[in-house]
Amino acid sequence: MKGLNTVLLVDDDETTNFLNKFFIKQLDSEMRVETLGNGREAIDFIVANHKNGLLPALVILDTNMPVMNGWDFLDTLETEFDESVKDRLIVVMLTALETEEAVGQALAHPCVTDTAQKPLSDLKFRVLINKYFN
Repeated sequence: MKGLNTVLLVDDDETTNFLNKFFIKQLDSEMRVETLGNGREAIDFIVANHKNGLLPALVILDTNMPVMNGWDFLDTLETEFDESVKDRLIVVMLTALETEEAVGQALAHPCVTDTAQKPLSDLKFRVLINKYFN
């Protein structure tokens, strides 16, 4: 999959992260998949890996998490990083309900590329990956 080297799964639900990682590995067993439990860990991951030139290409982001939720992560990403970082990230915001209001709120944020409804599946991952990386 061209351009897709690392996927960052940001969700405090370990089962969700496990299943999402499983689905991604089914599509590409060599894919690097990192799982983190909150937005603060994701910001720290991006800072550390940006310095090494190893930014994730795809970030799957939950909205409700402890420490730093998905919205706070997005606001930090928007204000603390320059365009060279933000332009390299495809951020998909997970919504519990695929309502027009929830999707609209997520897509209104300048750092959000797309939305997806929980739970994800191998088919939903395939659609996202084909949409942005093929």
